[in-house]
Amino acid sequence: MIPSAKLPHLDQIASAVQSVVSDGPAAGLRAVDARVWGGIDVRLLPDRGLDVGAAWFHGTPLAWISQVGEGPSLPPEELSGRRWADAWQGGLMTTCGLSNVGAASEGFGLHGTYTTRAATDVAAQRTAGGVVVTGTVVDPPFRLERRLATAVGQGLLRIDDRVTNTSAYTAAAPMLYHVNVGAPLWDDGAWLETDADEVVPRDGDAAAGLDSWDEPPEPVDGAPERVFEHVGAGWARLTNAKLGIELTVRSSMPRMWQWVHPASGTYALAIEPANCSVLGRAVDIAAGRMPFLDPGEVRESWLTIEARLLR
Repeated sequence: MIPSAKLPHLDQIASAVQSVVSDGPAAGLRAVDARVWGGIDVRLLPDRGLDVGAAWFHGTPLAWISQVGEGPSLPPEELSGRRWADAWQGGLMTTCGLSNVGAASEGFGLHGTYTTRAATDVAAQRTAGGVVVTGTVVDPPFRLERRLATAVGQGLLRIDDRVTNTSAYTAAAPMLYHVNVGAPLWDDGAWLETDADEVVPRDGDAAAGLDSWDEPPEPVDGAPERVFEHVGAGWARLTNAKLGIELTVRSSMPRMWQWVHPASGTYALAIEPANCSVLGRAVDIAAGRMPFLDPGEVRESWLTIEARLLR
């Protein structure tokens, strides 16, 4: 911590700039750019549920950005079937839910509608210790109150969420944090590890890559995605010795999934803490594993993304 006598203005070590994009595909959309000395710099997107877009650590990009890039979301009523995937912009963290996660199910599209919702009451505060951004997102029948914090002198981003069922009925409440990493961090020579009891493929495509889930694959034109569950995992860590960076994801969520897409032009890794499966709400309800919230009930969860230099 720098003594106040040596710090005439917080802009020297921490900034939080709220803006509206003036041109390009994202014109008219809001952003909050939070930068801290010695920490993770993040671009927060209030019109995408206050999710996390681009992110940098000591000059290295952390986030995977899709071919769509930053821009407007589809209206929630248009997110049927798999249209979510076609419109997905990527970013360091995308929230999936809050009524469906995974495969389209029971009239809900892939991964739900949360990321189409605009945050209200967005506020940013700075101290000599870092930047805190807060906001509220309504994704009926739920209200999510979010707090994101970065730390000066430490590569740490923490997200705290408080979800309330504001309806008069008990509602299925699946949720998944889609933490997305691309090259150069997810590249040759990197490796992934978790504290899972076992790693289970979701389907046949994943089973074919089960012996190499922990390393970046070669890009292949048209290759299918691979999805694994890391049973019992509480953390996942990606290490790239060539870059000298280690990225660790932790969460309060009880389950963890991994998404790998080796297709040329996509080439992504996602670490996905969740309270549900990625098979859709009907499967989880039938299996007795769907989390529900009663009217007025509150659920709190947290996610941390920590970057560390190895040298």
